[in-house]
Amino acid sequence: MSSAFYKKNTRFYLALLIPAFCLYCLALIGPLFFGTVPSSFYDWNIIKAKRNFTGFENFAELIHDKQFLTSLFFTLKLGVVTVTLNNIIAFAISYFLNENVFAKGFTRSMFFMPNTIGGIMVAFIWCFLFTNVLPKIFSAAGLESMASISWFGSGSMAFITIVAAAVWTGSGFLMVLYLAGLQNISADILEAGEIDGCTGFKKVILLQLPLLMPTITINLFVSIAGAFKSFDIPYAMTGGGPAGVTNTIALNIYKDAFSTYNMGYACAKSVVLFFIVMAITCIQLRFTRKKEVQL
Repeated sequence: MSSAFYKKNTRFYLALLIPAFCLYCLALIGPLFFGTVPSSFYDWNIIKAKRNFTGFENFAELIHDKQFLTSLFFTLKLGVVTVTLNNIIAFAISYFLNENVFAKGFTRSMFFMPNTIGGIMVAFIWCFLFTNVLPKIFSAAGLESMASISWFGSGSMAFITIVAAAVWTGSGFLMVLYLAGLQNISADILEAGEIDGCTGFKKVILLQLPLLMPTITINLFVSIAGAFKSFDIPYAMTGGGPAGVTNTIALNIYKDAFSTYNMGYACAKSVVLFFIVMAITCIQLRFTRKKEVQL
């Protein structure tokens, strides 16, 4: 259809967005700006049901909160590792599944399947693997030193378990988007590149990845936002332990709100998290969109 057709029906298309926009405001925008942000300026304990206005005191306290700073560092580290691995693995899988693979549809669905499983169930699956299956495999292979590893006994090992579970469940969705992007690349462009000698790894780097920049932009945005909201998998696998070194920001906020019932302080942390995620995603979108313009 021509662009004139779309311009003529702009109001109709905008009207179709109104129900979804209203639900978005009701579920996200409204609670954030009319609930979380105002509450962050109060000393509010939900058990005592008292609210005392303290201004920016909650935000000032965050600077000296070692648990919050530790959870912030851990979340940043978790985000860098999972976002990188998720996107690399998802692209690699989608690249090979875009070729002539036996039972292509079934294979794709198997890679996507982990994404349909809830985070708590994923955590239980990987806890079972690390505590029961892997030790038996290592013992059978004669690797007794590996079989005796305490996967949840130290912060570094617990970090590996969380990353493994997060990558396993997160790469399937990104794979679908990469696969759609690869299928939208014109075969004529690829053929022309092959005629000019751009084959194999060079074709991936010089042709396919640049043409996938819109998809990469979306996938980075989705994976970064998901990494900073990590809660269910760390909560079910480690509970923030050992000694609180695997606390994510979301888990730290949850403990403040529903363990110590300091809702005002938890809201202040939520506001800080919102601005951190917004800043990082804005930088990422600006950088990747510049790459799209250069195509």
